[in-house]
Amino acid sequence: MASSTPDTPAPTAYALLPAATPREESGGIGLNGIVRMLRRRRRIFLITAVAVTLVAGLRAVYLRINNPVFLGGFSLLISDPINESGGAGGEAGAGTGAIASVARNVSRNDVPTLIRVLESPAVLEPVVSELQSRYPDQAIPQVDVSLVAADPNQANPILAAGVLSVQARGGSPEIVKETLLLTEQAYLNWALQQRREKLNEGVKFLDKQAPDLQARSTELQGELERFRTSNNVLAPEAEAASVRGQAETLRQSLENQLAERRRLQQVRADVAAGRLTARTFTSTAGDGGGSESARSGTSVTLDVPNQPLLSELNRLDAEIATARSIYTANSPFLVNLISAREKLQPALQRKELEAVDATLQQLDGSIAALRSQIGGTDARFRSQPALLREYEALQSKLAIAQGNLASYQSTRDQFQLEIAQSNVPWKVIGPTAVNPNPVAPLLGQGLLQGLLFGVAAGAGAALIRDRLDHVFHSAGEVRDELKVPLLGHIPYISFFEGVRRDKRFLLKDLDAQQTGMAGYQRFTYQEAFRNLYTSLRFLNSDRTVKSVAVSSSVPSEGKSLLIVLLAKTLSELGKRVLLIDADLRQPQVHHRLGLNNLSGLSNLLTDQGTDWRSMLQTVPEHPSWQVITAGRRVPDPPRLLSSERMGHLVKEIADTDAFDLILYDTPPALGLADASLLAENLDGILLVVGLNKVDRQLPAQAVERIKSAGAPLLGVVTNSRIATGDRTNIYGYSGYGYGSYSEGAQGLDPSTAYNYYSDIHSEPSPSPRGLASLAPNRQNLKRWKKGLDTWLK
Repeated sequence: MASSTPDTPAPTAYALLPAATPREESGGIGLNGIVRMLRRRRRIFLITAVAVTLVAGLRAVYLRINNPVFLGGFSLLISDPINESGGAGGEAGAGTGAIASVARNVSRNDVPTLIRVLESPAVLEPVVSELQSRYPDQAIPQVDVSLVAADPNQANPILAAGVLSVQARGGSPEIVKETLLLTEQAYLNWALQQRREKLNEGVKFLDKQAPDLQARSTELQGELERFRTSNNVLAPEAEAASVRGQAETLRQSLENQLAERRRLQQVRADVAAGRLTARTFTSTAGDGGGSESARSGTSVTLDVPNQPLLSELNRLDAEIATARSIYTANSPFLVNLISAREKLQPALQRKELEAVDATLQQLDGSIAALRSQIGGTDARFRSQPALLREYEALQSKLAIAQGNLASYQSTRDQFQLEIAQSNVPWKVIGPTAVNPNPVAPLLGQGLLQGLLFGVAAGAGAALIRDRLDHVFHSAGEVRDELKVPLLGHIPYISFFEGVRRDKRFLLKDLDAQQTGMAGYQRFTYQEAFRNLYTSLRFLNSDRTVKSVAVSSSVPSEGKSLLIVLLAKTLSELGKRVLLIDADLRQPQVHHRLGLNNLSGLSNLLTDQGTDWRSMLQTVPEHPSWQVITAGRRVPDPPRLLSSERMGHLVKEIADTDAFDLILYDTPPALGLADASLLAENLDGILLVVGLNKVDRQLPAQAVERIKSAGAPLLGVVTNSRIATGDRTNIYGYSGYGYGSYSEGAQGLDPSTAYNYYSDIHSEPSPSPRGLASLAPNRQNLKRWKKGLDTWLK
């Protein structure tokens, strides 16, 4: 493994770990946490689940045999006696109008309310009494009423509000059928009784209201008669229309006379301009009319007394026209003709103007008379709307009063007819039928419910047991709770089980593990410690971490074994490692390595003249790995570890550059000050946390104690003390070894890589897929048994 240089920036320790998933950051248990918890507590989960499932299954079988439930029912088409409009056979005629609704006291009660009424003792009391008299020792079946789906084949069917389904459940088919027959008759009788009661109440209501309606109609007729008398009018609508027509006729005449006046004014202008020579004008000034005939390019002719003058003027005009075509303009003959016409024209023009002015004066008088008539007609018309409005209001009130009176009389007759009839408003459309086979309890449903409840109960029991077991179960839990860097995770290795108790010599046994499960375990712990060393190298980019103490919260967390295996792994990589056993109370290193402990660290601290190099012991077959054992026991280890001699010794060993890493095995951090005192002189201290071993409060207390003492805490290393399952299914897909890294321990566990590279040259046997994986053949049975055995271990 290449060594790091000071010039190369290295990431922090957190960079070696997968980031926490959102579920972990939020503190929730999560799906992965539930799965891991069930794996840890699988025995109690399976026992509880199987026991609950068996009890539920036996209970379902017992109830099926001893307490079966039979179901029967019938369908009812309802004509609600409280709401006739919602019934199936509503009456026709006046009895179904608004007056009938008031008289029947109809209210829009919903069908669910009707269902509650039908299920109440008030309706079912006769049925219960009859059944109790017939079957005194039997339980009375339960009657349920519900709506029927209009189309049962739909995903969300619409309920038919007019059809009810009546069902009964009981322990005997005979009793269920008898209950349904009695219930059917009770419902029909109740509906008929309710209908008659409503009709009788309606008749009473109508008899009470009829005199008031008659009096109201008579009163309105009197008011209408007085209105006609006082206003001298029979039909205000017709009179208003007549006045309106007269006004329109007068206005049309006025428009005609105004148009003629404009034409006369144009004629007078033409005459004044000298353009009239001979015309006839007839004026009917008495009615405002007049007639004109056009002549000489105009539309008006004048009829004047001097007709000879007109004739002479016309003759002169004709001669002048002829002369102009023969003579020149200066001809005496033409000049004389023109002079004669000019002398004759003023007299004739004066006569015509007098005739036009007389006609205009007569026309103005006629126009003034028309305008006066129009004003009087408009005044008469303006008084008509008020009379008409008053008349229509009286007519409307009278029509309503007479309509109500007629409706009440018709409704009363209809009610009396219905009372005399005995038609049942409801009808049975589905006859009574009882299923001869029990419908409950269903064995399949009971077993399924028992299984689901068993799984839930097993999970609950496992969760309670897991919560009562107040230890860390994963490296991720340690990281999240302690809030310190997680530098490494040591997976469970079965070879190390009982090594402290038996005080076994490890190195020869470890070197002999090469193939099979032993080879897997060897690879696992070697890669785990290589990862730990990598974390230490990259922990601080400014200064190389060289002297490190290793401690734990309490004894038996694997601290001494971890430090020995770390030193062995690094020595096999060619690193120069010095392991110093600073646990002067219960030293373990010499037992693990098979070294003598006649002299060691305690001798260096008590004998001033002793050189530390003389205490070095080389581990057999590991030339780059040297050890200083604890030495003889001393009465006061904290005094020696906090002494000035210890500080000089640590600094002197670190300054020699003879070792790449110096490891110090120390006592537990809780209850003893040894580790904190020693760590003050080192680059830092590693805290080992045993998973499934130590109470989760103790590592937190140890972290606080180390920090309060001022010792640099580099991070924590988790150590799995208990097997948590097989080596494949906890790390991902067994074919490739790439699993999910939502948990921090998996990101540091070398088993994933081992699973991949151990099978890289071997072709895995194909596993059955699809329906073939469910066939009960020998291969699948063997695979199922192996998986169950592995999961239960």
